Amino acid sequence: MRFFHAMDLRPYFNNRGFTYESRCEEGRLTMGSSSFPAESIRFGRMYRFDGIPFRYQTTEDGDNIETSGQTVALPWMPGTLDCVHALGVSANGDSFDRISFVAGDRLLHTARLALTDFVSDRPAFGDRLAMTLPYMHMVSGRYAHVRPNLWICSIPYPGETGAARALVFEDNPSMHIFAMTLEYRRSPNGLRTVYS
Repeated sequence: MRFFHAMDLRPYFNNRGFTYESRCEEGRLTMGSSSFPAESIRFGRMYRFDGIPFRYQTTEDGDNIETSGQTVALPWMPGTLDCVHALGVSANGDSFDRISFVAGDRLLHTARLALTDFVSDRPAFGDRLAMTLPYMHMVSGRYAHVRPNLWICSIPYPGETGAARALVFEDNPSMHIFAMTLEYRRSPNGLRTVYS
């Protein structure tokens, strides 16, 4: 059956997309320094969207990956990778780019990472709505005229191409990944969630 592994992305965070109202000027989701309200979520808590577990995390360096060509190591798991689920947004318009699955210096597979803009109310690429936040933070404070959305992009992986050891993003500063969960197949039967 299948099970999930909610990845620890903290070593790769390079952008702050959530801020508390008292520190909203620290937001870096857009060039205008807007951000999501951190009061609306609990960091470290596991959320389930569309049956998939995701965990929001934060560090001194931020709470999301602004894609800039990073290589993100995949953990060893006792099963076959079926899908990578990315929770994120695009800023400055809907955006897509390539994501590569690699093992060492071997390219195993490329796919499309596609995320709808956080101000859009309809998915642009077949990604799915994860959650809607009640307002935005701007440098000047709370901005209630926008209720931003976070989206889920699910990227199937053809297991027959071999065991991927890492994901490589393209350089696209419009793309922001807040959480990633790997979906695996394994025997014996059962649904299991693993947290790193």
